[in-house]
Amino acid sequence: MRKRSGIISIPLSIIASIALLLAYYGYSPAVSRPALNGEFRSDTIEIDDIQRSYSFYLPNNLPDQPALVFMLHGSLQSIDDISGYTAYQFEQLADQHKFILVYPAGYKNNWNDCRKTANYPARTENIDDIKFIKTLMSHFEHRFGSNSTKSFMAGFSNGGHLGFRFALENPNDIGGIAAISANLPSASNLDCFDKGVAVPVLVMNGTDDPINPYHGGRVTLFGFGDRGDVLSSIASAEHFARTAGYHGAPSETKYFLNSQHNDPTATKYIAWRDNQHAEIMLYTVTGGGHTIPQPYFRFPRILGATSKEINGPAEIWAFFHRQMN
Repeated sequence: MRKRSGIISIPLSIIASIALLLAYYGYSPAVSRPALNGEFRSDTIEIDDIQRSYSFYLPNNLPDQPALVFMLHGSLQSIDDISGYTAYQFEQLADQHKFILVYPAGYKNNWNDCRKTANYPARTENIDDIKFIKTLMSHFEHRFGSNSTKSFMAGFSNGGHLGFRFALENPNDIGGIAAISANLPSASNLDCFDKGVAVPVLVMNGTDDPINPYHGGRVTLFGFGDRGDVLSSIASAEHFARTAGYHGAPSETKYFLNSQHNDPTATKYIAWRDNQHAEIMLYTVTGGGHTIPQPYFRFPRILGATSKEINGPAEIWAFFHRQMN
C-alpha cells in the first residue's frame, strides 16, 4: 500500500479479492415467480396518520370465510425480499389450500417488537404495528370474508419477533404464530406485557445462526445494531409450552431424513401436543443459519447454510391448518 499526494492507493488485486468475497458471501440467485392462479395486489392504509403499505395474494375461487395468513419480513427487508426468500411457496400454498396471503411492510423496513435494547425507527418512534396488523385483519374480514378465528402470523427474524409480541400481548386475536430465526427476549430485554394466555406457537431456528444465537445471548447484525439478549430456542419454546399448560418433556420428536445433495444440515422437531392444550413446536436445523429452510432458494452465504431438507413454508402452513381442525 503506497501513499501518493495524500491519497491511499489500494492494489487492484486487493480490490478484486474483496469484490470476490462480497460476491461469494452476499450473492444469492433470484427465484422466478411461478405461474399462479390468483391475483397479487398492493395497497396502503392509514394508521395513526402514517400511510402503511401491504401486498396480498388472492387465489381464485376463495371459499366462504377463508383463512388469513400474514408473512412478515425481517429487519431491513422488503415485501419483495421475503416473497423471494420463501421462493413464493406461500403463494403456491395459498393457491392449493385457498387462503388469503398478506405481506405487510414494516415501518422503514422494521417492526416494533419486544426487544427493549433495539433502536431502529419502528421502536424509537413507538410505531403501533399491532394496531396495523389488527386493522388489516378487520379489513380483510369485511372485504373478503376472512374468518377472524383463522388468522395466523408467520415472521422471519424481526418479523418473527413481532409474532412473539402478538402472542404475548394479543393471544386471543391470533390463531397461531410461527417465528423463524427468532428467540424470545431475555427478561432484562423484554419490553412487552405477557398476558400468560396460551396460543399455538411454532419456532424454527438454525444452530449456526450468526445473528440470532440458537443457544441464547446477544443479537447483533454482525457486530452492529445491538438488539439485546434473547433466550435460547428451547427456552423460548418451553415458555410457550408452560403457558399452554404442559408440565413435562415434549410428547413427540421427529427426525427428518436428509436426502438432498450437498446439504450439510440435519433437522428435527420436538412438539408439545395433545387434545387439551395449544400446540407448541420447535424445529431445530443443525448447521442451519439465519435462513428459512426450503429447497428452492439459497440465502446469501453470509447468513449461513440454507437447509433443503424440509420445506419450511409447507411445515408452517400444516401447523396453521391443524389449528383450524
